[in-house]
Amino acid sequence: MRGRKPKPTALKLRDGNPGRRPLNVREPEPPAPDNDFDEPPPELTDPRAAAEWRRLAPMLRRCRQVTEADRAALFALCVEWARYLEAREFAQPRVIASPSGYAMPNPWLGIQNRALAACLKLWPELGLTPSSRSRVQTEGPGPAGDAFSEFDAPPVPSTVQRH
Repeated sequence: MRGRKPKPTALKLRDGNPGRRPLNVREPEPPAPDNDFDEPPPELTDPRAAAEWRRLAPMLRRCRQVTEADRAALFALCVEWARYLEAREFAQPRVIASPSGYAMPNPWLGIQNRALAACLKLWPELGLTPSSRSRVQTEGPGPAGDAFSEFDAPPVPSTVQRH
């Protein structure tokens, strides 16, 4: 598919369908994940990837930015991030001697760069960059409520007598 990514039907409905194009009224709505989503799947065997899953999954679930359908994208992101971290360790020094004695770039640099490129493509898909978060809107306060609600004044009872 070429061109811009299509706008989800829910956003078109919210905005009043400014383009007047036909809406996809049968767009699937995957179920929201439950708390078990926070634990990495058993196929995620790399400890670094599992740690990244444990860091991202609860945050994305609480912000309602993932559904069950996004499990594979999050899985791929965690695998690529673990690959990037591993390659980053082995990419020093940046220039090594080839078997024939000539200087050559460390092969781990290519692995590191490809893993980071994959992460850069996946982060916006899950709303993990500042610009992609600015496009995400939630309805009402999040699960924690209003962040400033602790500063609200308590309601004044209407039966208070003043002297």
